Amino acid sequence: MPKSPRTKLPDWVQQLIDELTRPPYFLEPGNSGNRNVGGKRSQPAGEQETPYEARRDAGHEHQESAYRAHRAEDAGRNRATQATARAHTSAEPTRVPKSVLAKYDLAPTKREQLLGVEQVTTEDGQRYAVKRASVAPARVRFIHRALMYARKQGFTRYAPFVLNKQKSPVAIDEGQAYYVTKWIDGQTANFASAEHVAQTAYTLAQFHEATRGFVSEKYAPADAFDLFGMLQRRTRDLRQMLIRADAKRDKDAFDALLLSLRDSLLDDAAHSLHLVDDAEAIAFLAEDKDEAGLCHLDVIPGNCLYTPDHHVCLIDFDLATYAPRALDMAHLLRRSFQASDWNGELAYACFLHFDAVRAIPRVEYRLVESLLRFPYLPWRLAHTRYRYFASESQLDELQRYALQGEKRQAFLSSLADQIEHLGEQEE
Repeated sequence: MPKSPRTKLPDWVQQLIDELTRPPYFLEPGNSGNRNVGGKRSQPAGEQETPYEARRDAGHEHQESAYRAHRAEDAGRNRATQATARAHTSAEPTRVPKSVLAKYDLAPTKREQLLGVEQVTTEDGQRYAVKRASVAPARVRFIHRALMYARKQGFTRYAPFVLNKQKSPVAIDEGQAYYVTKWIDGQTANFASAEHVAQTAYTLAQFHEATRGFVSEKYAPADAFDLFGMLQRRTRDLRQMLIRADAKRDKDAFDALLLSLRDSLLDDAAHSLHLVDDAEAIAFLAEDKDEAGLCHLDVIPGNCLYTPDHHVCLIDFDLATYAPRALDMAHLLRRSFQASDWNGELAYACFLHFDAVRAIPRVEYRLVESLLRFPYLPWRLAHTRYRYFASESQLDELQRYALQGEKRQAFLSSLADQIEHLGEQEE
């Protein structure tokens, strides 16, 4: 199909057309919570998410949740003496009403307010995490059912839900949803450590494999298999952010640095789209979707607890949905590379332990390469800065990204070469 003449218009005209013709968010493809995956029933009208409850929809990784996750990660690095507390951090500290605890058979003797979660200790010394849910009650129930299914398949490396007096995993108090899980003793995973990355990869792979075949009879969130659509939306948004930066009359240091990276950012975004817009990749994703497993999709150190027995347990499944496991691989690797200045040994540890659970074919490596190739960090920083707010830390992070540029490109080139050789071996 020939390209539309619109692609030849100046950038500022293209942006104006895009803004005027873009449908409302709730009418865009992929924003429904009823999408069926692998024969799963659609969500009934009685359990639909309200707009405020759906703000962290996993299919699109809402920017607010991404920024909150990043804040939690920063808080964890800056408070080294509170390892377990950091592991259970979320967005903002919120006091849990006593009326919520009254809905559970807990009899707390001690309550400690942490970042985004409250630790409750009972008479018998057991500890629990009480959290204000950031998603709809229907989604909490979905997560609970998925984890119960995974447990039957032998997956136990997670914080189990505690049912309330109504035998439900979620409690509603004055219109707000809360849930309680068992407290996991462990330290925030260190994504610059090969051992921690290896154990995190193994747990994520096990979770994905153990949830294959899970069918939700009442509700299923939007899946995240449209990698091309996701990357295409992000690329379009990245172009718009670059246009905004260029249009500013008084450019600051962030604007100048972002614009100096423009060519490489757009080249990487285009390359990323090219890799995923491939017949083999499309066929693989379609086949994988027929036997879909769940991905965590919020792979930050604070959600991965390295326990005393040298395993990693997962917490905070609010974003989990049916997705290709390449997303969790890429999330883990991206954050690991940022923490280690693109240490290739971490990639080996990640791939080796995902492969131990289910072999990674060449096409899946290609999907991971595509996701890593996209300039996620500059896009996220620019999106937050130009659409929400500006902060000094954004410039610091963009500067670190720029300084890591050569090592990043070297790793991606090496990965591409190794994937090509892997293809020759398969043939």
